[in-house]
Amino acid sequence: MKVGPDYTPPEVQLPDAWTESIDSDNKSSFTGSQRWWKKYNDPTLDTLIKISRDANPNIRIARARISESWHQRSVLAAAWYPHAEFTARDEHGLGSFDSSGVKWDYDSSHNQLASLDVGWEIDLFGRVARRVESATAEYEAKIEGYRDALVFINSEVALHYIAYRTLEKRIAVAEEATQNYTEIKRMIDTRFDDGLATKLEKYESNADLLASKAEIPKLEQEKKVISNRLSALLAMRPSEMPNLLSSTSRIPRPPRTIDAGFPAEILRSRPDVRRAERKVAAQSARIGVATANFYPQLSLSGAISYEYFRQGINVETLTRTLGLGPSLKWRIFNACADRNRVREQESKLNQAITLYEGTVINAVTQVENSMTRLQFSKKRHQLLEKATEEYSGAAELMNDAYQTGQVDLRRLLNAQQDYIRTKDESIATLGRNAAHSVRLFKALGGGELPQPKTKSVTN
Repeated sequence: MKVGPDYTPPEVQLPDAWTESIDSDNKSSFTGSQRWWKKYNDPTLDTLIKISRDANPNIRIARARISESWHQRSVLAAAWYPHAEFTARDEHGLGSFDSSGVKWDYDSSHNQLASLDVGWEIDLFGRVARRVESATAEYEAKIEGYRDALVFINSEVALHYIAYRTLEKRIAVAEEATQNYTEIKRMIDTRFDDGLATKLEKYESNADLLASKAEIPKLEQEKKVISNRLSALLAMRPSEMPNLLSSTSRIPRPPRTIDAGFPAEILRSRPDVRRAERKVAAQSARIGVATANFYPQLSLSGAISYEYFRQGINVETLTRTLGLGPSLKWRIFNACADRNRVREQESKLNQAITLYEGTVINAVTQVENSMTRLQFSKKRHQLLEKATEEYSGAAELMNDAYQTGQVDLRRLLNAQQDYIRTKDESIATLGRNAAHSVRLFKALGGGELPQPKTKSVTN
C-alpha cells in the first residue's frame, strides 16, 4: 500500500491549431528531433553539429547528471531489500596507567567480538516506494534535461554558422561597393584632370570610397567574434576554426516546408515541457513520502553474536547469542510537524504545476513567434531581392546619365548607396530567414512534429 496521492499528469488548455499556419501540399516527412539540420543540405553544418554533440561541455555535464540521478535512485531502491552488517574485534590488553605512570602488562586482558546484524524495513505504507517513485521521475527529468541541452546546443551551432555565412556574403557586398566607389573615384579624378569635375565632387567620391572601405573591418570583426563563439560551442581552440569553415558555402537554405503539427503535440515534443512534467511527478511522490510519517514503521531484525572477555587469569566470560524479532516505530506526537511537512510538499507541488503550465505557454508562444517571423522574413526577402535588381539597373543608368551631364554626382552616389544598402539588407534578411527556421525547429523541440492533416508552414 502507498499512502499519498497517486500521480495524474496536469492538464493544460491548448489551441486547436497554430495561428500562423497556412495550407500547403504537406509533402515533407516527419524527421523527429535528432536530424533536423540535415534538411539544410550543408556538409559543414553537419560536421559542426556532430562535433558539438560529442564535445560541448554542457552536453557532457547533462550526460553525467543522468548517471548521477540513476545512482541516487539506486541508493533509495536499496531500502526495499534486507541489509546485513558484520562486525569483528580482537583486543589484547597492554597494561594500565595512573598518576605514577604506565604499568606494562602484556596480555593482561583479551576481548574478542564477532557479530552479524540483519535488518529489513517492511514498506507497509509506501514510504520507500514513494521515494523511489520521486527519484525515478527526477532521473527521467535529467534525461529530458540532456535532450533539452542537445536541442539548445544544436540550434546555437546552427544559428552561429548561419550568422558566419551571412557575414561572409555581406563582406562580399561591401567589397563590391568598394570596387564600385573606386571606379567612380577613378572617373571623377579623370574628369577633374580634364576640368569637367569640381573639387567638391572629388572630395565626395573619395569620402564615399573611404566610408565603404571602413565597413569591411567592422564586418570582419563580427565574423571573427562569431567564429570564436562557434569554437567555444565545439570546445575547440579559435585557431582551429578556419580549417572547419574554410569551404566557400552559401547561406544555408531552410527546407521549403516545416511541419508544425498541432499545439497539443508540444506536450510530447519539447524536452523542457516533458522535464517540467516529470518534475511535477517527482514532487507529487514527495507528498506520499511526507504522508508516510503519519504511519508506523515496521522492521524485522536479527543478530548472531559471539563475545569472549578475559581479565587477568581468573575472570573469563563467553557469550553466544542468536536473536530475531520485529520492531515498531511510530511517532505519535511532534507538534504537527509531519502535517506541516505534507502541506509544505503540497505547496511545492502547486509551484511545480504552475511552472509546468508556464513552460507550456512559453513553448506555444515560441512556436507562434517563430512561424510568424519565418513567414514575414521570407516575404521581406522576396521584395528586397526585386528592389535590389531595380536599384542595380537604376545605378547603371545613373552612371551613364552622369557621364553625359544629365545628373550631378550626388544623384549618382545616392543611387549607388541605395543599391548597396538594399543588397546588403537582402542578404541579411536571407540569413535571418534561415535563423528563424532554426528557431522554429528549436521551438518544436528540436525537429518537426508528426505531420498534420491540413496544416504546415511553407517557407
